[in-house]
Amino acid sequence: MPGTGGTIMNGATRLDPEALGVPFATVRAQVAEGTVPFAILGVANAAGTIRLETMAAPGSVPVPLDAPCLIASITKPIVATVAMRLHAEGRFLLEAPLAWWIPELATPTARALTGWHVLTHTSGMDDTWLERIMAEGIEKEDLLTRFLGAPLGAPVGSRYAYASITFDLLALAIERALRTPFTAILCETVLDPLGMTRTSWEPDPGQAVPFEVQTWLDEWTPGPRLHRATAEAQRQRLVRLRLAGAGLHSTADDLLRFGRAFLRRGELDGRRILGPTFVDLMTREVTWDGIGRSEDRLRDAHYAIGWAKPGRTDPFSSTAFQHAGATGTRLVVDPAHDLVIVYLTGVWGLPWEVLDAPILGIYAALR
Repeated sequence: MPGTGGTIMNGATRLDPEALGVPFATVRAQVAEGTVPFAILGVANAAGTIRLETMAAPGSVPVPLDAPCLIASITKPIVATVAMRLHAEGRFLLEAPLAWWIPELATPTARALTGWHVLTHTSGMDDTWLERIMAEGIEKEDLLTRFLGAPLGAPVGSRYAYASITFDLLALAIERALRTPFTAILCETVLDPLGMTRTSWEPDPGQAVPFEVQTWLDEWTPGPRLHRATAEAQRQRLVRLRLAGAGLHSTADDLLRFGRAFLRRGELDGRRILGPTFVDLMTREVTWDGIGRSEDRLRDAHYAIGWAKPGRTDPFSSTAFQHAGATGTRLVVDPAHDLVIVYLTGVWGLPWEVLDAPILGIYAALR
């Protein structure tokens, strides 16, 4: 049974309830040992939430189940869903050159860049890391100007290279194409229909857990030592940037709702955000034919449109898709197993083995 701060629901599931206690115990141990300062772990299926718990170290600030955490790159599949819905409705086609709305991209090397290239990380653009942005303290307009002036690292469409700032180019193009602020489009197409009421660029100050509790830096040299990563001035800078590839705050329940909508082929609680054919389009791998190949085949990139696909050591089914965030966050959706997993810790640079441990345990609990 879940401990303090947990909920459990009965319903159709392929999970063994007793075995599911093992991954939740794994997370409690991670918190107790100081590997993470807090954790929220949730499991759901198409019918609803199966189990959701929050865990914090004894004597620390309690973290409620609805704590809005900085989800970092899990922002990407949410923004990608916005773009896919606009594409499905014919309001913003993914094959349209972004240079139609961003003249600075109308260069011989960048004018072929489209929303599809952004969402599949095949733009050819080199990334600008969030840590560098935060350290320099520049504003978004300056960031975009600097990025637009940088040369491509490879021809558009020629290779996979993970990039975050390109999502801001896509959001800017969508804003200009629809003549509407991107936040309003985000709410209209995804957040409001799915009832994701706690997902935003800035959490509600009256309800939010203190930011210092949510976001920590993990040095891991020589051992795990957790430090506060972001002072209030830095937090305000991040909120102002509203990065379309890394800036949303959300709760475990909102992310479970988002994942369940994909399990249900684009619909939740009678509200449809995507048709089934567009869910299929968005979640099938595109990094085939050598685009995602690495010298070490274990490190090959497997990516769809806004979603990562299973790697060689992932236990997920071939129909699964997922995304992680640099703040120790993970969202997994696996239609073959009727399964959504959300894991939130708030630790920058958390090693994969820490994120993987409870997820592997959940898969071990499958009947």
